[in-house]
Amino acid sequence: MTIENPFKIPEERLLFAKVLDKYTSAEKKRVSTYTDFLDPVRCAAFMQVLQRYGSGDIFVASFGGYENAERKIIIFGDSDALITPLAITYNEKFSKPPTHRDYLGAVIGLGLDRGKVGDIRIAESGAVMYVLSEVAHFIAENLTQAGRTRLNIKLGHELEGIEPTGKQKRITVASMRLDAVLSSALNFSRGKAAMFIESEKVFVNWKPAKKTHTVEVGDAITVRGIGRVTVDAQCGNSKRDRIVLEVTV
Repeated sequence: MTIENPFKIPEERLLFAKVLDKYTSAEKKRVSTYTDFLDPVRCAAFMQVLQRYGSGDIFVASFGGYENAERKIIIFGDSDALITPLAITYNEKFSKPPTHRDYLGAVIGLGLDRGKVGDIRIAESGAVMYVLSEVAHFIAENLTQAGRTRLNIKLGHELEGIEPTGKQKRITVASMRLDAVLSSALNFSRGKAAMFIESEKVFVNWKPAKKTHTVEVGDAITVRGIGRVTVDAQCGNSKRDRIVLEVTV
């Protein structure tokens, strides 16, 4: 079954064209295949189109290596063991802890495309990096340093003490409108929040949203190029009758 490419932004249209190539290959050749890692917004948008218009004969799923992963691959057919976790450690006594940017920069420095690497989860004594299995051995053998820190890598291992992503804070808002929540959580004006929304850079649960959208507990709000806000809890009202929210940013 032919699926039309509905995306207008050139970068997204090109990415989805590559996804469709994988889909067509799986459908015609009856072979399992998969994409590179995709950011959560694009992955959700692509999955929506594939599941709406695709053939029921092809199994389509997204996976990032662990539950609630952000960056995921799209799998066509019955494939497994496509993602390998790399447990990365270093000598804590003599080394400065590398940041997420340090780890990612070191991998890109090996000449690999960003799409080969999924989430990088910082742990108490290192990090866990989820990568396509096709490049796992290459990374394990060649990724020896991040910044000035020497690294040790074990394939297929996890680490204890994974740090939570983001920082929790309590905010107050006049209403649960998207622009109000976004403004308070990310510390910019409602006018700027509205500008991001009108520019189609804001997504709620990976779907494009309007500024009049009513935010609910559990929603993940993404501002492309800026960051993400997760609404964790609603905690009643303040003395000034403003809504109190706990969010992670």
